[in-house]
Amino acid sequence: MNNGIAGLKNIVWAFAIVLSLAALIIGLIVTMVLRYSGEAPDGTMYLEGSSSSNVSDPFLDSSGIDGGQASGGVMELPSSQDTGLEYLFNLTFLCDNSFSAVNSFGANFGSTASSQIWLPSSGTLAAANASTTSIIYPQDGSEKTPGDAAEVYQPSRLVIYLGGDQLSGTTAETFTAGYTALIQAIQSASPDTKIICCSIGSVTTAYAGSDGLSAELISQANDWIRQVCASTGVYYADLASVLNGDDGYLLAEYSGADGRSISSAGINAAMDYFRMHGI
Repeated sequence: MNNGIAGLKNIVWAFAIVLSLAALIIGLIVTMVLRYSGEAPDGTMYLEGSSSSNVSDPFLDSSGIDGGQASGGVMELPSSQDTGLEYLFNLTFLCDNSFSAVNSFGANFGSTASSQIWLPSSGTLAAANASTTSIIYPQDGSEKTPGDAAEVYQPSRLVIYLGGDQLSGTTAETFTAGYTALIQAIQSASPDTKIICCSIGSVTTAYAGSDGLSAELISQANDWIRQVCASTGVYYADLASVLNGDDGYLLAEYSGADGRSISSAGINAAMDYFRMHGI
């Protein structure tokens, strides 16, 4: 009787040992598989079936529109899904006369929604004194500074395109101080407005204007605009890369008759850029 009980105990103990060894082996296998599928070489964890390059973008909202990508301290407009025409029609533009063809963009689609274009009443919008230069406010035809217009209208997104006017006689300090004052005036008047500052198109190779503009000067101004965006925390849109050729000159097909203004075709190219770089 005792021998039978002892034998049964030995069998139970042997079975328990086998189960323990099996559990240990299974645990080691699971650990190795999970580590292989879930850890990048640098130790960064990610879900199985994804890669470190597909980690969710903290700026990206449910619409797929990205809120900005920092590059060298500058918040550049990132690529996004197609935002559609309605997005473009609801942009507000503050620009000098070289970009004034944007005024007719909406009409190409039978829309008047893009009529919120703020153009200088004087015909010139130099960066150095942009904050105090009056624009024609489209709602009533009155003259207002950009800050006053922003306070009244409270635009959701304001695109700024300026910098070429009076550039040849402007220093870096004067340019950046004036441009910064403009942005700060708008930020103070309309804190919720998302401000987008654009690098500007160049001049054509045949340009012979009396204002002394050159591709070199405009490239320098675009560097200053980028610096201002970094210091004020607003968005930077590199329209120069859209409007200019590899040689740094304004593409002929995007140039107006004067060799400096942006043609309707150039405006369309710029609007295509904004349509695919939404915020």
